[in-house]
Amino acid sequence: MEGKVGVAAILLRAGKPVHTLHLHLGSEDKHTVHKAELVGILLGLHLISTERKNSTTFALGSNNQAAIKVFQSNLRSPGHHITREALHLTHQIHHRKRKTKYALTIRWTAGHEGIVGNKAIDQEAKKAAEGLTSDPTHLPLYLRKPLLTNPSAVKRAHNNCLKFKWTTTWRSSVRGRKMHQIDSTTPSNKFLKAISLTNIMCSTASLISQLRLTHIPLNSYLKWFKRTDSARCPACGADEENIVHFLLFCPAYTHERWALVRQVKKKRKTMTIESLLRDPDLVTPLGNFINATERFTPCGEQTISLT
Repeated sequence: MEGKVGVAAILLRAGKPVHTLHLHLGSEDKHTVHKAELVGILLGLHLISTERKNSTTFALGSNNQAAIKVFQSNLRSPGHHITREALHLTHQIHHRKRKTKYALTIRWTAGHEGIVGNKAIDQEAKKAAEGLTSDPTHLPLYLRKPLLTNPSAVKRAHNNCLKFKWTTTWRSSVRGRKMHQIDSTTPSNKFLKAISLTNIMCSTASLISQLRLTHIPLNSYLKWFKRTDSARCPACGADEENIVHFLLFCPAYTHERWALVRQVKKKRKTMTIESLLRDPDLVTPLGNFINATERFTPCGEQTISLT
């Protein structure tokens, strides 16, 4: 919660007060949720170990299947040190209660749904995330010292930092600002998934990307780099062939645009530059329009109609 990781465990017994333990692990840059779940199980086992008399049957609930499955692994990973300590504590409890009927069950509880004390443990865990830690003398010996930093958490924090720097740099660039005007979620995987459809050719996906980046070989752009003498539209002779003209107004592509408009209306969308270049549902109709105009098709190359 808010970049911090905390763990809590509560022991519920009929006719007895609730026993609670808290442990604030620290920043999520050093600790993972999976690690916190294992620490929670360890805290729960420690609470069980404090029950000296007339308590022989226990059920420990965790809503993390991965944490439970770790107990069935070979425990050879460096990250399994908490699991090994939990098993060690379990064996101690069993040894101490060997003369009595004793049973311990660790079970998966989906979101702790239907479990008595669900709201209570949720509130206590939030307190731990905020910084609350129980008296060290009440904690297991293993948790009285700082835990090892989790390598996965360090890698995740590093990747998040790189992603943030890259996103900031991209959005401050010329192309990034223009693309952000079309789609405020950029950069994201949403557009990449949209143009990765099986019925979209790579060349078509590339052209759609170039349209979003305003980095496409229309004459207004080519003239800027002196790759052509005029910005006029080669199809209709308009003064400037830009993206808006090409997609929405060029009369030379009226027939092709009619098919695009029909598909846009069929999907109950609006015929604007933003919707055409942003909406994933319009990727295929837009690709069909681009291919039908043959504006970017080299001489002699055939186009393929998409459905």
